[in-house]
Amino acid sequence: MNKLFRYDPAERRDLIKTARGLIPADLVVTNTNLVSVATGEVLEGKTVIVKGRRIAGIVDDRIASKYIGSGTLVIDGKGRYLVPGFIDPHIHIESSLLDPYGFAKIALKHGTTTVVADPHEIGNVLGVEGVRIFSEAASKLPLKILIDLPSCVPATNPNLGLETIGNIISSSDMHKLIELDNVIGLGEVMDFFSVVNYDEEVLEKIRIAYEKGLVVNGHAPLLPEEMLNAYISAGIYSDHESTLAAEALEKVRRGMFVFAREGSAWRDLKALFEVLARTDCELCAFTSDDLNVAELFEKGHMDRVVNEAIEMGMDPVRAIKYASLKPAMRLHLEEHIGLVAPGRLGDFFLSKRLEYLEPETVVSNGEVIYYDGELKKEFPKPTYPEYALKTVNLRKIPSPSDLIPSSDIGNGAVKANIIRVQPGSALTKWVTEVIDIRDHKPILHEDELYVAVIERHKGTGNIGKGIVKGLGVRIGGIAQTIAHDTHNIIVAGTNPEDMSLAVKIVHDIQGGIVAVNDKEVVGIVELKLAGLMSVKEPEEVYAEFKRFVNRMKEGFQVEFESFFMTLSLVALPVIPELRITDRGLVDVVNARLVPLFIT
Repeated sequence: MNKLFRYDPAERRDLIKTARGLIPADLVVTNTNLVSVATGEVLEGKTVIVKGRRIAGIVDDRIASKYIGSGTLVIDGKGRYLVPGFIDPHIHIESSLLDPYGFAKIALKHGTTTVVADPHEIGNVLGVEGVRIFSEAASKLPLKILIDLPSCVPATNPNLGLETIGNIISSSDMHKLIELDNVIGLGEVMDFFSVVNYDEEVLEKIRIAYEKGLVVNGHAPLLPEEMLNAYISAGIYSDHESTLAAEALEKVRRGMFVFAREGSAWRDLKALFEVLARTDCELCAFTSDDLNVAELFEKGHMDRVVNEAIEMGMDPVRAIKYASLKPAMRLHLEEHIGLVAPGRLGDFFLSKRLEYLEPETVVSNGEVIYYDGELKKEFPKPTYPEYALKTVNLRKIPSPSDLIPSSDIGNGAVKANIIRVQPGSALTKWVTEVIDIRDHKPILHEDELYVAVIERHKGTGNIGKGIVKGLGVRIGGIAQTIAHDTHNIIVAGTNPEDMSLAVKIVHDIQGGIVAVNDKEVVGIVELKLAGLMSVKEPEEVYAEFKRFVNRMKEGFQVEFESFFMTLSLVALPVIPELRITDRGLVDVVNARLVPLFIT
């Protein structure tokens, strides 16, 4: 258990003494309107007393002086609302393109004091050591980053031979990770097929989690009634994949905790609003899942979700509750976090308004992190081992011809299996088209791009080649080391020379996103940590990403976020219908490789 949550008699002794006025508080915040998520009230004229990391008491302003000594830091709340620190119960920090250090800086600024991170992205690239590196970096920060151990690394069964995987995290590996100080749960169990078919390895992971008192998290989109019953019966009691109100309601009725997701690419709050606002949902909370650096900087983190819910018409205190007490209850941590009350950790922020929250002064673990929007706490910047910063291992830089499919037919026409995507959607469609062939090479139709996946973990030289339709951009080449979940290099474009150059630059910078057009580099985002995250200051990452996004929008009229996420998922062979890996095209439903050209 995280050291913050352990019972320390000496700490409690000081709390008792402070609560009785026998010794002075370390921090006193006076003149506030306290948001009580336990009762749904706003309590006026309240003072919060903090000793060390925890809250010693809540008292009326008129007696606040009793708890103030010469060493007490006193903050005048000036009639502002004092709100419990927000909790995100499910997030992949890697998707922000920031490392834990960079993410923590910005999340805390927006009033988030606890997150539960599932580092299965870095786990796919670096295995057990990747999770350990991530956990150690996270443990040193004032943001409480709790860890869900990845349950599905890799996303596909290696015996199927659908892709070249980077790593495996098995049930026996869990024993190596489960003692990490900040582990809280088992990450989303995505392998629905193995769960409902009572696969021994999956059930063993769940057993280990239960044995260690960990929370088990689910991933169960659109399951029919019988399969949903079977999935929950495995002991999986939360889900963040509901996209329909009726779907969410059925899960809640069956005792499943529903996390209403509002991320950068997958936005479900509006669809689930009826369940959240019209019913008294005891088993509901907000989450972000995946959030990019631009949205984090410009709109916020959990405050963004709460504000959107309020704007839709939700009662502000209820919206706050879905981002504080409710996720704390799901984590079985309401005795420590989720509300401003005696004995709880000192996690809260001040906001001028309740109907639109803008965190100003933010306190986490009893420390003032931001005061009136200004950073007051120094964050320890982690260092990472060299092998974690050099993860792009290619047998050779692919030539332009290496990246383009080749047909046995020299000239003519042939039927081809094409991946059709819809930007902003995780689903793909499998379509067949007649493709013209010239000198053995396919000629692209309008709104089609060549696409290739290049193995980057073991230097096998494997390259899967295909055609993708519907990305909505005509560009020479764009390559990235973010290609869920295995994170080989994926490259797409109309010009094989540009595609090859983009891959070369990605290799040279050891991870990132690179766009090239007419042999000119359009933009670069460096992501050295596992090829997924930047190790730069968060402000630098934001500026770099925004330059890239703006150039894509100005030069190619593309909203990059939906394009980027959609392209990254084209390589994920667990979501129907047709995908591509370093081994070739994958028929997801039947878990088999299929050819590009139909003969």
